[in-house]
Amino acid sequence: MILYISKKVGILSWFATCLHFLVEPFFILTSTAPYSFLHHAMSDLGVTSCGTYTYLIAPHEFCSPHHFWMNVLFIINGLTLSIGVLYISQNLKKTKITQLATAFILILALGNIVSGFIPADINLFWHSIFAQLGMITVLAGLWMYASSLTSGKYWTYGWLVSLLVILILIMFVFFVPMPTGLLQRLFYLVIFIWGTVLSFMLNK
Repeated sequence: MILYISKKVGILSWFATCLHFLVEPFFILTSTAPYSFLHHAMSDLGVTSCGTYTYLIAPHEFCSPHHFWMNVLFIINGLTLSIGVLYISQNLKKTKITQLATAFILILALGNIVSGFIPADINLFWHSIFAQLGMITVLAGLWMYASSLTSGKYWTYGWLVSLLVILILIMFVFFVPMPTGLLQRLFYLVIFIWGTVLSFMLNK
């Protein structure tokens, strides 16, 4: 039996995904250690211990009293993103290309879910591996989607270019000082905006 996602559920799932950035400020403001929206990773808000070097690549101090709920937010965000992607996929012609593209994009959503279940200070490798892999596979997924779309083709290509630029900048943060936290958030925000608007475009 093939799961069918209604228009209402599909579009609402994208809006719920975008709400992540309206809820996240609560965890930033309640951090008992200085937290920079521009420079600190989103995952830092879900770290379960306080101090410095609580995980390998985090020399700064941080302490998130509500880390449990931040990790719940990661999981919920991954689930709503998954529903949104599956909703878009069912509006496309079923081919091996579109199915592979859907799987590539879902890896990014899986990364959010895994990150919520495994905080960075518990196991950094498993916390980040699917999220990092997803940031690469989502590019291929969007490119495949764009090549299969009639409505929303150039919309998808445009945001794909934006993602590619952001990812390149993220790769250079080890060599040139840049606002890593902001770049990470922009990457996800681009995905969320792309999917939310496309879900409307496909129903015109």
